[in-house]
Amino acid sequence: MEEGPLKARNYPDIALGAAFTLGGLFILSQALSIHAMPGLPVGPGLFPTITGGAMAFFGLVLTVQGWLLTPDEDAPLLPEESSGEQAVLYAPPNFFSPFVLGTLGCVLASILLMPLLGFLITGLLFTFAIVLLSGGKLPSALIFSPLAAIAIYAMFAYGFRVPLPRGILG
Repeated sequence: MEEGPLKARNYPDIALGAAFTLGGLFILSQALSIHAMPGLPVGPGLFPTITGGAMAFFGLVLTVQGWLLTPDEDAPLLPEESSGEQAVLYAPPNFFSPFVLGTLGCVLASILLMPLLGFLITGLLFTFAIVLLSGGKLPSALIFSPLAAIAIYAMFAYGFRVPLPRGILG
């Protein structure tokens, strides 16, 4: 019986997926060993457990996709190389784009401002900036930002009973 040529694999996705799976399993194993405090409905290991489980699951998905889905070497990378249904829009990632740098700046600003301003104000400013950076319009940002910040605050403060920084709102 003749074997065909080896199937091309997406090795970067396989490696990254495996790393995320292993990292997620490590976080999950550590989080499950955190003991809950008596009388509290949610223990300190809940969020690391969710994070580790999600990392392991999606890392596994990425690994399987990298193994099963082969890159289409015949597909053109630039739209001008083809037309119609065969056109594939592809642009290499630009890690220094205004969106990426703006998002990193917003995360850094949030880390620095949250103890001073509190979660509600910082979350509102962060969400407002991210909506605008993502191409959203000003009215959308003005409506969505306070709703998102209040909903997330309520979920953590009242649903999970996890205190968030209050900042200047005391």
